[in-house]
Amino acid sequence: MDVRPRDGRLGSRSLILLALAMATAVSCGGGSGGTTGSGGSMNTGTGGTTSTGGTTGTGGSNTGSGGVTGSGGASSTGGTTGTGGSSTGTGGATASGGVTGSGGASSTGGTTGTGGSSTGTGGAAGAAGSKGTGGTTGSGGSSTGGATGSAGTTGTAGTSGCPSNATFCSGFETAGLPSGAIYMVNASPGDWSRDFAIDATQHHAGASSLLVKNQSASGSSGSMYRMLAVPGTAGAFWVRFWIQSDMPIGGTDHNAFAGGSIGSGPNDLMIEFAEDVGVGFNTSDSDQWPTGYGRLSGGGTNPYTLPTMTWECVEISYNGTGREQQLFINNVQLIDATSYPGSTEALTYFKFGFDAYHGPARQVWYDDVAVAPTRIGGCPTVAKSNQ
Repeated sequence: MDVRPRDGRLGSRSLILLALAMATAVSCGGGSGGTTGSGGSMNTGTGGTTSTGGTTGTGGSNTGSGGVTGSGGASSTGGTTGTGGSSTGTGGATASGGVTGSGGASSTGGTTGTGGSSTGTGGAAGAAGSKGTGGTTGSGGSSTGGATGSAGTTGTAGTSGCPSNATFCSGFETAGLPSGAIYMVNASPGDWSRDFAIDATQHHAGASSLLVKNQSASGSSGSMYRMLAVPGTAGAFWVRFWIQSDMPIGGTDHNAFAGGSIGSGPNDLMIEFAEDVGVGFNTSDSDQWPTGYGRLSGGGTNPYTLPTMTWECVEISYNGTGREQQLFINNVQLIDATSYPGSTEALTYFKFGFDAYHGPARQVWYDDVAVAPTRIGGCPTVAKSNQ
């Protein structure tokens, strides 16, 4: 059938039909298909970098950042669907913690300076005396290798050393009756500890002193005479002792504390260091006082007293054959009694303790007692103790 237009040209309807016919012909002819779309690249994410340890090692982040998820391949027209990238990137390897930084090397401290000797050289013991105070401790060197510490100052001349010619010397540092001492009382026989004790609560030097107990103390012998006798050189000798009492020494009533004696017994004659209107010498009720003290020639009295519980240093020169007695207290001479007593006396013993002729009862302490043929020294020089 002739479908051409009448005027020799194809009409619009004819063109449409022609195009459809051509498309059908192509489809039926098995044309080559479109190219297969390439799959999306599999963009595996790069793991996080491992953190490097700091010097003190700051740890790396514990987990690396995940890889970027691969974008799937775009489907080509008519092509097969591209293979998508793995959905999760490979995680970064867990960061190992930073290596702990090694700390700075410990600085070596400055070398310690050699300290000065820890103790100063003590003062040399005085020739004859009671316990000397040692030198003060030297100050140590500075810690930065510093200067050697200065040595301690020299101690004051010792007053504890017993003179080489002493006939008796004791600081009463050990228990028991002091070596060379004789204990006798006007009472029944008994141990010396009834009336005396080594007392660690009171001492001038060292760790203890000799206590003469109160006459009324429990267990006392009850004797008014409570003294120890120790040997001296025949005829004349020096003594030095420290004394204190729980009452002032130098009362108006007659009592004796010490003395040079012709024998060791309680009733032997003694040139007493006594109180009787103040401190002085008393021999058979004949007194010698410091100048200006005692019973005054113009009438009245002026006792020389030593204060309660105060250590006083007493030195006495006894000379029975030369009849001269000297008294020093704290290195100050108070009495120089010549032609006293009224007759020569063969003094051979020194006695110390308490002889309560009139009382009252009291406690008395002695420390660093020494007896020698020459002056012993060791007493400090201070003003008179008339207080």
